[in-house]
Amino acid sequence: MSQRVPIEQLVDVERLHAEGARPTPKQLREALPPGWLLDEDGRHARRDLRVLARDGWVLVVGLVCFGAAGLAFFYETFPKGGRGLLRFVALVVVVLLAGGFVAPMITRALLRRGGRRE
Repeated sequence: MSQRVPIEQLVDVERLHAEGARPTPKQLREALPPGWLLDEDGRHARRDLRVLARDGWVLVVGLVCFGAAGLAFFYETFPKGGRGLLRFVALVVVVLLAGGFVAPMITRALLRRGGRRE
């Protein structure tokens, strides 16, 4: 089960309330930090545990496509046997580590640039 926290722990509801009438669920959703979803009751938020939520799938597909293209391009340069397999595994680990750091930065930059999508 996902962790539920009161919305006030994540969002300054008083500031939203001072800007006008009581904040709408849409305003609360937009004010939530990335990775949090507004619960049905409108007073709590929970972690977004969906795999590849929102635009993350684009980054994963890109990583897989570019990795496959790189493997095809450099296939003949790998040594034969166990050394070649070890080099391939090392390259996959490096790509996954780099993607794990770069993908969230790209996603944050895209969300800042284009605004949040509903």
